[in-house]
Amino acid sequence: MSDGPRNLECYYTGEIENGLNCSWTPRHNHTNAATYTLKISWRNRKPPKNESFTHITSTFYTIPRKCLYISENATIWVETVDQRNRICQRTKSITLIPQEAERPDTPSNIQHRRMSGKLLLTWDASEKLQYELRYRQAGTANWHSVNFRPSETLQELEQLAAYEFQMRCKYISKISFWSLWSNIYNVPPELTDVPLIQTLVTKLLQEPGKRIVTIKWENPATAINATVSGYNITIERILANQNNIIELFKTVNKEHTFILSQAPFKFRVAAYNSASSSPANEIVISAFNQMSLNNKINATPQGNDSILISWHSDMNKRTKGYIVDWGPVYGNETRIECSKKIKRGRQTYTLKGNFEPKQRYRIMLHKKTIKWKILNNTEITVGVVDVYTLEGTPRSGPNNIMVTNISKTTAMIRWDQIPEDECQGFLQGYKIFCYVSEASVSNTSRAISVNSSITSYMLPGLLQKTVYTIQISGFTKTGEGTRSEAVSFTTKEFDDGELQNIAVIVSIAIIGFVLLVSWSCLFLVRRIKKMFWPSIPNPGNSHAIQIIRRGSSLPHLENELLNLKSNSHLTETEEELESLHTIEEVTSALTDYGLQENEQNNIASQEPRSDLNDKPPVVQVTDYTTMEHFRQIMPAIRGSNTVIQTNRSETECNNQQSDSLILSYMKQQVHQTSIQRAEDNPLGILVT
Repeated sequence: MSDGPRNLECYYTGEIENGLNCSWTPRHNHTNAATYTLKISWRNRKPPKNESFTHITSTFYTIPRKCLYISENATIWVETVDQRNRICQRTKSITLIPQEAERPDTPSNIQHRRMSGKLLLTWDASEKLQYELRYRQAGTANWHSVNFRPSETLQELEQLAAYEFQMRCKYISKISFWSLWSNIYNVPPELTDVPLIQTLVTKLLQEPGKRIVTIKWENPATAINATVSGYNITIERILANQNNIIELFKTVNKEHTFILSQAPFKFRVAAYNSASSSPANEIVISAFNQMSLNNKINATPQGNDSILISWHSDMNKRTKGYIVDWGPVYGNETRIECSKKIKRGRQTYTLKGNFEPKQRYRIMLHKKTIKWKILNNTEITVGVVDVYTLEGTPRSGPNNIMVTNISKTTAMIRWDQIPEDECQGFLQGYKIFCYVSEASVSNTSRAISVNSSITSYMLPGLLQKTVYTIQISGFTKTGEGTRSEAVSFTTKEFDDGELQNIAVIVSIAIIGFVLLVSWSCLFLVRRIKKMFWPSIPNPGNSHAIQIIRRGSSLPHLENELLNLKSNSHLTETEEELESLHTIEEVTSALTDYGLQENEQNNIASQEPRSDLNDKPPVVQVTDYTTMEHFRQIMPAIRGSNTVIQTNRSETECNNQQSDSLILSYMKQQVHQTSIQRAEDNPLGILVT
């Protein structure tokens, strides 16, 4: 029936004596309650013979050798039996000769590798077997089958795609079954890009001659991180004209740290997975020149073809030997041209080769503490030295000569060191040539020598406001080299601070002179004014007037004067106030003068007093009172002093008359002044 057991196969592996193995696939609705019966029929025998193997609970059974006729055709089938021993289903029968039903073992130990779109497979192959490979792209259902030989490769695969494959085999020279398919092998995408190595981190250790090197990297953007299983790090100790020492490290991290000597090394980093390995990214770290080790080794030239080096040998048991590297130095880089391994216990060695004269060579000596094939933390640099087989003079002078901080008598000179490639020997110092002018360059009267480590110098003793020319050259033990290009400069006439001080002094002198001239002019103007326009003294401030004022009471006059000022409709100016003061002074003088005259008349004539209602005679008074009026009234004031004391009643009467006279005069003068100002300024414009 269609839903019964199927895919029946019978075969043997190895030897037929082990029996005939039969296997099949159960039906879809198989239950544990059902059992199987395996039947075999020998129809060619007379009479035909049948064998049955009942109560089989699995889908695999081995027919014993004693039940087989290995050279005769046999028909085999399997039946399903229920609990009532009734036959339910049976498989299709197969016919075979047992001794020809051999099935080889499934291919084993299969290794796969991808590279450049190709799949390379290796396994335990046999020349007696024929192999079949089937593969498909991961995630698809269709298999592609090809006959595959051990020397062949599967080509035209997509590099960034994952694949699956299986393999089986059968015998070539005889009739046999195909072996069972192997397990499915997964092939991840191919790694096509190199890891991205970051800048190396190098740091010297406290122990001289060692440095710690940390190398870091990242996967490229095109790589699939899930397919990277780890990284292969290859470190090489570079040995010129010899085979490099190589050591391999594996890591799953993206960085690795090494402790190395100061010799040159090379690193390679490649990512790998179960099927492929990416191309390796390579980086080289050059030799590091720690010149503080130059006292650990001595070098003596012996002509142009050999150099003898010597050092203090370390007899420590951990010392396995030495490695010496040497080569020419160009700029700051050492080009290692030769390397040599030296056995432990040696203290000298002669380097052989063609050494160019006037060329600097660097020799590095390293000590090996562990066997040669191990590189990490097994080598120490014990000495570095530079040597010339024949020294020369510098081919050029310093560059970038600059003259700064120029003053009247000094100047600072700065320059760059002569490159090592131009020295042609060990530079011992510099010579500075200073000339007054370019016309006297041939003169060598002044040359200053400084140490080779100095690149600046302060020139003293220069002349102010003078043109100087500078040239600098280097010298070795062989002699002086080529001089640099001439550089000219001019010293200052005044220093910066000095010129400022002079400017300050001159400014102060000018300001003082201006002030002196101004004061002199002011004094001269005052003298001229005093000579041609003398000031008129104020009679009101005289001693005589003060005495008269103490004897006269004019409070009501002052009040009326204040009321008169406040009731004035014109704006008071300084000239009006001066006029009022003048009027007050004149009025006071006139009053005193009237009093004096009345008293004299009373004393001289002894006449009876006149009626108080009689008005005193009015004296004509102008705006300005001269000194002549005061000369006339002063003697009368002195003589009447005693009379005023005896005739106080008469004086009081006279005072009242004088007060009325002064008040009338002041009103008249204010009225005339107002009229005059109105005529002078008809538009009412205030003039100051």
